[in-house]
Amino acid sequence: MPSPAKRSLDPVARQAIDWIVRQGASELSDAERRAFADWRASDPRHEAALAHLERSLGAFAELPAPAATRTSLRRALAAPANPRRHLLKAALGLAGLGLGSALIAHRQQPLPGLLAGFSTATGERRSLQLADGSQVWLNARSAIDVAFSSTARHIRLVGGELIVDVATDPVRPLIVHTAEGTVSALGTRFLVRQEDGASLAAVLHASVRIDTLGGQHSVLQAGDSARFDLASIHGSPVSPATASAWEDGFVEVHDRPLGEVIAALRPYRRGFLRISPAAAALRVTGTFPLDDSERSLDALAEALPIEISRRTDLWVMIELA
Repeated sequence: MPSPAKRSLDPVARQAIDWIVRQGASELSDAERRAFADWRASDPRHEAALAHLERSLGAFAELPAPAATRTSLRRALAAPANPRRHLLKAALGLAGLGLGSALIAHRQQPLPGLLAGFSTATGERRSLQLADGSQVWLNARSAIDVAFSSTARHIRLVGGELIVDVATDPVRPLIVHTAEGTVSALGTRFLVRQEDGASLAAVLHASVRIDTLGGQHSVLQAGDSARFDLASIHGSPVSPATASAWEDGFVEVHDRPLGEVIAALRPYRRGFLRISPAAAALRVTGTFPLDDSERSLDALAEALPIEISRRTDLWVMIELA
């Protein structure tokens, strides 16, 4: 009988794993780099599967997990190329992160960038104008669906982060939907970020109304920011100006956990950027370039008691020194 990991992985997922393993095992030749680029460009499912694998393992590195699962992942990362393929597939199965089943499950809720109306790739920021004249900026690895009707303007944030400068329309409110609720514009410029289990809203101009799926609501004014989950809304210490610094290509923090900086850098890097819980808790203040994440990591290593281990450019681990 096939193992659960093998049953859950379709051919696209297996190909994505094989490419990640090949890059992690050794530096690709010029011919292999061209083949990898051709594979990514040949089918949108390839890029989606690769990005999902990166996000899944990157996020898994920060989550508590059974010892057997953590051990499987460590073995997968350390193994030679061929055994690593099998170990990585098994680890994904143990963690509940099988790409094949994920691709199937996301037919109704698509993977970011796979079926969404507008999306950005790794390291890409994008601005676009909607049919009503509203201006939208997407951060890296972000995706939205847009649906306008005669009574409302809906934007579904599939994943990532956006800033929207809302065109005035007294008849049709503009509403951003996240997994936890909605953010309704009251003639404004604001930011919404989809996080794991929560959403962040920050108001740059005028005001917005937050409504959670659990029935809670709150109005934010310019300069306010808040995180909300399904049932509650809490003010956030992150200022809107700081939260929106990515629009200019930077992550800006003031006495915030290092984990937040690393989370902001991830969408701008290929591969896996992992951090231990102890290192993630370190406090940091500064402004770091998103488009040159290596320089940002070097600056962090000089300022903080951390050690950055680079197995390859695709496998980076940050721990306390």
